[in-house]
Amino acid sequence: MSDDERREVDAVLNEPARVWFHSLPRDLQWHGVQVMHDLKRVGVDRSDVLAAALLHDAGKAAGPNGPLVRTFNVLAVRLAPAWSARRKAIDYRVARGLDRVLAIAYQHPQIAAERAAACGCDPVTIDLIRSHQDYQRGRHDPLLQLFQQADDRH
Repeated sequence: MSDDERREVDAVLNEPARVWFHSLPRDLQWHGVQVMHDLKRVGVDRSDVLAAALLHDAGKAAGPNGPLVRTFNVLAVRLAPAWSARRKAIDYRVARGLDRVLAIAYQHPQIAAERAAACGCDPVTIDLIRSHQDYQRGRHDPLLQLFQQADDRH
């Protein structure tokens, strides 16, 4: 992340969220910054929405992450949808092995939303984080739909 991007991030997040963001793996930071930039390009300048862009996938850091884990998750969902879907309800905090990996993948919006709330983030930020993979709701919520489109491009 460049110095300009760091300043841009720091201007959007409150102190606890800023500390959390900077502790995330670089790929999650990069993704959040890209989504934030995409939203800015389409005219979004609300700090609550931009904070959600930065933190929406941060729940993935609750367990193993990175390109190989993401590849596994995509393959599991596509090749074994019933098997992987059973991991949605598993408590990620006590799950182990592949169960934990998939539980975190499915539950990362809730994990990140809870952490954002603990950091004192705005309710809109928390709601966007929690809902960013709820495409059914996105069809009826223009802000969420815009957010999802930016996320899906990155």
